[in-house]
Amino acid sequence: MIKQTFLYNNLDDLDLSMTFYSNQNDSSTKATLIYFHGGGLLYGTRDDLPETYCELLTKNGYNLLTVDYPLAPEVKLPTIVTCLKEAIDWFLKNYKTILGLENSNYFLFGRSAGGFLTYLLSARHRFEEQKGLISFYGYYDLTDPTFSQPSGYYNQFPKIAPLAAQGLIQSRPITEVSINERFSLYLSGRQFGNWLSYLVNTPSEKEDFSLTETELTELPPTFLAHSSADQDVPVEASRIASNKILNVTYEEVENLPHDFDGDITKSEGLQVYQALIAWLDKTLTST
Repeated sequence: MIKQTFLYNNLDDLDLSMTFYSNQNDSSTKATLIYFHGGGLLYGTRDDLPETYCELLTKNGYNLLTVDYPLAPEVKLPTIVTCLKEAIDWFLKNYKTILGLENSNYFLFGRSAGGFLTYLLSARHRFEEQKGLISFYGYYDLTDPTFSQPSGYYNQFPKIAPLAAQGLIQSRPITEVSINERFSLYLSGRQFGNWLSYLVNTPSEKEDFSLTETELTELPPTFLAHSSADQDVPVEASRIASNKILNVTYEEVENLPHDFDGDITKSEGLQVYQALIAWLDKTLTST
């Protein structure tokens, strides 16, 4: 597996980069997965997908392009979405000349908050080259009361007062910060029900960044995965979506944490990625 880094844009003086994972033995790949990481939009890094899965995808003919985006609350959702639109545009413009690809077929792939971004961009910045979307434990509706109410799960942990958490906010935009450095900001937001205030400029923007019923039915072929015991994003988010999206494959695992694929010692994660590859192959042959 080869890893290359490319710059796709700048935000002020902040570099926005991508990592391109490809198989060194094969130039005729089937499609590229453009990947958005999770972290509540407040923390994380583009290269958080376990290497086991990166190798599995590339060996089966699927490149990965993992994308930086500026984190909230240093910027808000409109800026994040604009940057990711630019990333997709960069891929479509440069797939051949810079990445050396024979085709521009792509899927959007996100985990958790990255799944949310995948839904949003599939509905509102879609091109014919996009063959489908993949959301692992993601969500599409910021008006869901779960996100604006104190979380029973997160309130089991010692309280982190909003003012203390806000001390972690930096004075200029950033694209990555580790969970250890900034989870407290997300934790506090979920404990006090104010997480969304870090993402949107006004309460009404929650609706602006939620998919409508019509948008759900118009999504491209979709692969969803979620754990029945998800303590962070309710499994209902994917269950409801799987009933409303017209062309959908849904894999539900039992009694594992939110990011069930993060522990590569668990067989369930690998099984879901193998199901994903089968779905990718089938989707490409039927389009």
